[in-house]
Amino acid sequence: MILIILGILCIIYDFILNCISPGTFLDILTSFSHIWTALGIILIFTGVFRRKTGRWFWSGWKGWLKGTVLGFICAGAVISLINLGFICSPGLAGLDEDCDYVILLGGGIDKNGKLPPSVMNRVGGAAEYLGAHENAFCVVTGGTLKWLPYAEAPEIKRQLEAAGIAGERILVEDQALDTIQNFQLSCRLLAQHEGLPESEILQKRFVVISNYYHLRRAERLAKRMGFSHVAGIGTRCAPILVPMSYLREICAYIKLNLRILFTGEPGPILQ
Repeated sequence: MILIILGILCIIYDFILNCISPGTFLDILTSFSHIWTALGIILIFTGVFRRKTGRWFWSGWKGWLKGTVLGFICAGAVISLINLGFICSPGLAGLDEDCDYVILLGGGIDKNGKLPPSVMNRVGGAAEYLGAHENAFCVVTGGTLKWLPYAEAPEIKRQLEAAGIAGERILVEDQALDTIQNFQLSCRLLAQHEGLPESEILQKRFVVISNYYHLRRAERLAKRMGFSHVAGIGTRCAPILVPMSYLREICAYIKLNLRILFTGEPGPILQ
């Protein structure tokens, strides 16, 4: 019965996530959050099978198959925990630490053009830092994600201005579709705006602002791509989003490790 209840809760959690930040039909259909529904279905099936037959559905499997599946599960759990350890240990900057530029990373927008709570927390963190460092210049970065009608960056700028940050201190990069492009295109935009070569921009002091769960990967990418001085300021996400955010980030961090291992990418912006 416990498995059935847990399965129902997983499916409800997926439903809540899509209600908090509603997307278009195709966006919802392809949402990563459905991993919770998949888990819920597995748990419900396992629980129902157990109640009806009095045994676990894998009890009839051959020994080698059980061992193989268990081995994959254990290996996946260990790898996930190791990556979670890295995710939870970003390099943090204090609010009193000076920088030349702030890069405010986008993190989603809904079908109505509104920023979800986690991104609004990023905006709040950026506004606080920029308010304390009036010489710092900010790039807000985030393009039009697949299946959604709005780019993130213009709305992020509007929210920063509403928080009291002057518009002339904010550059809008509205083409990036992932964190790698966030840094590539932000560097290019700053070089164009400042009239400097990208090599010189990469030597400047940067503060990256994102949610805590995303900071470690963002910092790692920035350093691999040639940014010499990068530190992060983390912001919190709503408690309801924590399980989803960290699960997705674990998958993204593992994916990044595999990409680096097999392709060596991403490499420096200037090669």
